[in-house]
Amino acid sequence: MSFFKELKRRNVFRVGIAYTVATWLLIQVTDTVFPRIGLPESAVTLVIALLVIGFIPALIFAWAFEMTPDGIKREKDVDRTKSTMSNTGRKLDRMIIGILTVTVGYLLIDKLVLQPPEPVPVEITRAEATGTEAPVETNPSIAVLPFINMSADVENEYFSDGISEELLNVLVKVSTLHVASRTSSFAYKGKDLPISQIANELRVTNVLEGSVRKAGNRVRITAQLIDAQSDRHIWSETYERELVDIFDIQEEISNNIVAALKVVLNVDETAALERAQHPTANAEAYEIYLQGRYAWRQRHKENILKSIELFEQAIAMDPTFARAYEALASAWAILPVWSDVGNQESMQHAKPAAVRALQLDATLSEARAVLAEVAFDEGQWLAAINEYEQALELDPRNPTLHQWLGEALVYMGFLSEGVEELKIAFELDPGSPVINQSLVWGAAMNREDELAFKHVEIAKGIGIGDRAIYNAVDASVRRGTLAEDISELELNGAPAISLTCLLAHQDASLLTQLPAQIDQFLEDLDGAKIPLPVAVCLALTGQTDRAANLALKDMQNSWMDLWVFWGSSKQAGEMRQTEIFRETLADMGLLDFYRNYGWPDLCRAVGEQDFECDQ
Repeated sequence: MSFFKELKRRNVFRVGIAYTVATWLLIQVTDTVFPRIGLPESAVTLVIALLVIGFIPALIFAWAFEMTPDGIKREKDVDRTKSTMSNTGRKLDRMIIGILTVTVGYLLIDKLVLQPPEPVPVEITRAEATGTEAPVETNPSIAVLPFINMSADVENEYFSDGISEELLNVLVKVSTLHVASRTSSFAYKGKDLPISQIANELRVTNVLEGSVRKAGNRVRITAQLIDAQSDRHIWSETYERELVDIFDIQEEISNNIVAALKVVLNVDETAALERAQHPTANAEAYEIYLQGRYAWRQRHKENILKSIELFEQAIAMDPTFARAYEALASAWAILPVWSDVGNQESMQHAKPAAVRALQLDATLSEARAVLAEVAFDEGQWLAAINEYEQALELDPRNPTLHQWLGEALVYMGFLSEGVEELKIAFELDPGSPVINQSLVWGAAMNREDELAFKHVEIAKGIGIGDRAIYNAVDASVRRGTLAEDISELELNGAPAISLTCLLAHQDASLLTQLPAQIDQFLEDLDGAKIPLPVAVCLALTGQTDRAANLALKDMQNSWMDLWVFWGSSKQAGEMRQTEIFRETLADMGLLDFYRNYGWPDLCRAVGEQDFECDQ
């Protein structure tokens, strides 16, 4: 008998096939299951190695041994006339068929169930957020990563960041192109990660990266466009020019990107790109503007004040520099959040700058959003909403516009509508710490606890868990895990009064300590602005009227302070029943606005003149 026939008789081929198919299936299952149960990648590698090593011994075993009714015996000890090799072969055939059936089933499940679909960039629209039909966006997508500063002077960081941001601003104007937001893209600055990973996390198919080297009046910019799915360079170019024609470089880069992606632009979009690329004819003013934007992005009082000074310098060099006026308006508008400057003072500076920006360029959405904030501050509620609607028509994919509008709607009591706007903002800019915090806050206010806790976990992952936990307090109370949730706040040295107030939501024994502690805390403030949560804390002790008065009268009386009355806690519900709350809504003109625009989620009209709110 030939050796080949003997291998076949002893089922060595069948064992080899069965072993190979079973090994492939085990490797696929291991690769899927092990990471999900917390085992390291090395465990998968070990399993693969053991299975490969076991192949030869399995074949040797099939050659040397035979399965008999009396058990496993050495093949040479079995009488050929009584051999059961043929029966064993049929069993192996059935085994192979069974394994192949399982394999096909696994492949189908992996493809249709376990494997997530390829990320398709979706343009989130207001209609989609409110439940109406909206077309699915399947256009090309791109992320502009911060260009690397290759200059000898590290202080030129503002310039490389500015070039990246300006290119992003250009590309975002193209309606047929989905562009990852600046905050999300810039979150990868200084991180040495694979392009494919960055693209997957940002849900884009293309990535633009590059470097900038600036020396005196000369600049060298290298840019390359990468197909993230294939890791293939679609296009790359190096530009070396005098700084006076930096706008031409930006225009050339952006046009090459658009051409490489084969995006068809219409005439109106081309005109919009030209405006974005040539904001000023003064190169020095433009460079100072970039320095101001760099300082503005760092936030905090000293940086914002520095940015204001720089924007004013840029305007002095070019009084027709519309985007410098817009940036100046934005800097003044956010200053109260980061300093002791009051809203009234800041808006006195922000309003004329925004108005002048729009006189020079009516397409500037951020300037219009600042005017919306000014209108809110002046109690012109309908005008403010209309300004935001116009701003979003100009720039529907601007996450900051959706964030600001969402927060404003929550301040006014339109909780569900406000949360929907915040969801859009997050979809557009998932890497933004500010947007994530606002969504936690809005979701907890609107009793969307699952959504709130989801974003608390996201916040922890990007290093802003403390603020998010504070924003989700009401949700934690409802879940009954407040003490556990705020345990890390205790470790981070939060003020004693804040922790006592938080814990008192679930520990009634602490309520007896609170009145004296709050009185001492207010005395120590010595006229400084009272943190709003302290007012809610006071309501815990039963001093509801005093708490409402603190929130509305003894403070700076900003319209945004109304948010404490729209909360989902029992204390907020009681504060909504106070007379001072009703009087304040009337004094601010909100009652008239509600009667025409619609009532907030927790209130409704009673007759023609009165109203009531849920407790």
